[in-house]
Amino acid sequence: MKKLGRIYVINSQRIYPAGFFEALEQAFKGGAEVFQLRLKGVSRSEIVQVGKRVREITKKYGVTFIVNDNPLIAREVDADGVHVGKGDFRVTEARQILGSEKIIGASSYDNIERALALQEEGANYVGFSSPFSSPTKPDKPITPPEVIREAASKLSIPIYVIGGVTDENVLEVLKLGVYGVAVISYAFDRGDPYENVKRLREKVYRYFEENPL
Repeated sequence: MKKLGRIYVINSQRIYPAGFFEALEQAFKGGAEVFQLRLKGVSRSEIVQVGKRVREITKKYGVTFIVNDNPLIAREVDADGVHVGKGDFRVTEARQILGSEKIIGASSYDNIERALALQEEGANYVGFSSPFSSPTKPDKPITPPEVIREAASKLSIPIYVIGGVTDENVLEVLKLGVYGVAVISYAFDRGDPYENVKRLREKVYRYFEENPL
């Protein structure tokens, strides 16, 4: 099973298709360790085509490659794993499709009981949202820090927080005990993906060097 790094990036729909692969490469050069391909409103055949190219690029930079929603597509493009949410495949179904060596991640949103259930089903990590106001999902309520702190204390698998995370506020969530952070808008919707991810990575790893989990 591929390693789960602390810097997890998900592509913004705004960069697709123009400049898509170039933006990913810049983020990977900046230090992204996990990448999730998330394309909404795009045909399955197109996602597969893009996914095969992303597989080549992630191998080039040693980035762990996750496909959103569909373990069948993840298997077809030889991704390192899949991330599922409500209404998608269950963790157990994804595991049957992908096997024991692939990563199965899942969205727990802001629900600790769901996160514990996902862990019991065999998820390798969960995502918690949203610690801050998110440009990607502006209507999503902010999750109180004490909920994330409690989840981190109860779960034995990694927690990634997503939602409005930037280099300026990342330390606030790392202090809650999470494993890592996931970003979309911060990486791709403003400025240079290379510089954005590089700044975030420096902050995160400086913190964990002083406070190892």
